[in-house]
Amino acid sequence: MTQPSTSGDRLCSANFIAEEEQLAEGHAKQSAVLANSQQPAIVHPNFDPKRLPLDPARPLTDIPEPARRLNSQLRRLYGSSTRFYQPNTSSLSKWALMASEALAEHLSLLSAARLVELPESFYHNHSEQPLLSSLTDMTLLDMADIQRALQTYPKLTRYGFLAADIINEDNINTDSGQANNHTTDNNHIKKALASESLRVLTKRYNPDELLNSVYADDWQVILQPQQFDSGEGSLATDLMACSVAVHALKHCSTRKTINHNYSAAQICQHLRSYLLSQIVFEPAQRHAYRQVRLFTGHIIVAAYHLGWDIHVNSDGQCYFNISSRCGLLTRYANMQDYDINGWSS
Repeated sequence: MTQPSTSGDRLCSANFIAEEEQLAEGHAKQSAVLANSQQPAIVHPNFDPKRLPLDPARPLTDIPEPARRLNSQLRRLYGSSTRFYQPNTSSLSKWALMASEALAEHLSLLSAARLVELPESFYHNHSEQPLLSSLTDMTLLDMADIQRALQTYPKLTRYGFLAADIINEDNINTDSGQANNHTTDNNHIKKALASESLRVLTKRYNPDELLNSVYADDWQVILQPQQFDSGEGSLATDLMACSVAVHALKHCSTRKTINHNYSAAQICQHLRSYLLSQIVFEPAQRHAYRQVRLFTGHIIVAAYHLGWDIHVNSDGQCYFNISSRCGLLTRYANMQDYDINGWSS
């Protein structure tokens, strides 16, 4: 019996090894080409041949930011890929800026009950004004910035001014009849505040838990912050809310005279829609933005910080020299404008 020949098997194995080597060389060349044409998202300067190594003894002013912005990082990773979809923000309507399934169901229910009337301009954009920049570029205020506004308006709270707190000191008379009326007004205000506090205390849920859970939708937390406000804290410590207001209002143009068509309460409604749009565009910051509750007092602090002209009526309404053509008022909705039959957002 003769032993079978193994020359054929050796030839096959040699050809297989040669093909593997060729494939490895091809992958190596392809990797080199990709490395030269497409830089990775993050390259440490010590490993980048185009940059000088970092000096450990460099001054503190020479230290770069610890992290890059999320969107720019995703753009470098995915580019124009369909996995990273970014809509054309220049043509988005007021509804598209804050659209969600939960809000759509709520608005459809209110529309069916004839509680709101949504015009055609709500679903189609007719403004050429650009959108406001993202909150990722926001600069935080300091407590001293808010304190300056409080020193100018000592009676200012996060909810604005009370009617009895706007009385001009020059008009105060020591007459007994006017003193009695002033006392009566204060009693009515105290009763209103007591009933408001009682309404909050009698709720069966903890507002802080809802802000960190999935029990309340994003639109409800942002557009109806009064439902989740426990009254704790003060305007002096609302750094995030005042910073958001300053970031949005600094992109708004002003006019020479006071615009009595838009009060601080109305501007606050537009600003809440802007904050809700940031949750839609920046889902990674969703939990942080849900903690921001915007009220009228934050708008007044922001206007004072920006040096705007402020006019306060005797009823507590506050007006500014804001232009009606700015992007905040034309691109972001005021949900109370669509209120009929007593429904309020």
